[in-house]
Amino acid sequence: MSEQQLIRPALKIEADIDPASEQWALADVEPRYIHRAVQNLVGNAGRYAAGQVLVRCHIDEDNCRIDVEDDGSGVPEEDWEKVFTAFARLDDSRTRTSGGYGLGLSIVRRILYWHGGQAFVGRSNELGGARFSLVWPRKKPIDYCVTYSSGSNQM
Repeated sequence: MSEQQLIRPALKIEADIDPASEQWALADVEPRYIHRAVQNLVGNAGRYAAGQVLVRCHIDEDNCRIDVEDDGSGVPEEDWEKVFTAFARLDDSRTRTSGGYGLGLSIVRRILYWHGGQAFVGRSNELGGARFSLVWPRKKPIDYCVTYSSGSNQM
């Protein structure tokens, strides 16, 4: 989040971390990939927000969840799946030079897939714009770890 605050100093970026989550704070993740996923969502939210981004984090015994919400115009419901497709652009005014290649959200979804989780979009009840959510199991199943470590599930 701090990277985006430096890029967009006028933007209000807040974090809401559930205090009850602290007891479950350890999870089976690859930190650099989860960081990349969150960084992408916060960057997108900052780009489309009118002035506010909210990042929520909740961890319980079974799952980790991060929601990134903004006060922009949101994503039309009919495009909720499309935004995760590689090279998808909902805004024709954005080109490769002004807005990247359209790969960010497909990469986010792939990162969550690698962690046994999901990435999805909806509407922010609090801010009125988009709410992008990342949800994954706090601990990987034992059979996943055995299969992955044996080399049969290569990335």
